Amino acid sequence: MRSLVLCLPFLFLTSVAAAESGADAFIRNLADTVLPHLTNAATPLEERRARFRTVLNRDFDMDKIGKLVLGRHWRRASPEQRADFRKLIEDYLAGLYARRFEDLAGLQVEVDGVRDFEDWSMVYTTAARTEGPPVLVDWRVDRKDGGFAVTDIVIEGVSMVIAQREEFSAIVLESGGLDGLLMKLRTRISG
Repeated sequence: MRSLVLCLPFLFLTSVAAAESGADAFIRNLADTVLPHLTNAATPLEERRARFRTVLNRDFDMDKIGKLVLGRHWRRASPEQRADFRKLIEDYLAGLYARRFEDLAGLQVEVDGVRDFEDWSMVYTTAARTEGPPVLVDWRVDRKDGGFAVTDIVIEGVSMVIAQREEFSAIVLESGGLDGLLMKLRTRISG
């Protein structure tokens, strides 16, 4: 999960909130009600994958994440390539993280604080595991359609968006273009 998390640059600092801003309550709810359903190893992998896909579509801004992950390649992509990438990134992440969530069983997430910016917040949390030291997890939460959506997760200082962007940019360069990345993602998803 560490490779899926990155820190985005801060935009405009408007306040450091001591009380719940809404974004921290959103993350607290996500951790308390959603994570337990994704971490149960007794649940078949396909069911966990389907549950994670539901969470991605409901609680994450996949359109924005897709643009951020593709970076400069997004501007060069055709509308068909963008739509294909959007679908493939969702399938890829659902498969990748459905397996990795098994390692998070018993994870307890505590909100340590929140920093509100103009249109988004960074929610700082500590994730205590049953074994091993706690993990610092920061959530970039954007305001969207009157609610909230996660646009990045930063684990121990490593941003999901930046890590995926670097990996995918390398694939684009190695494979001769965006179509090479799309083909590689299809292979990973089916394998």
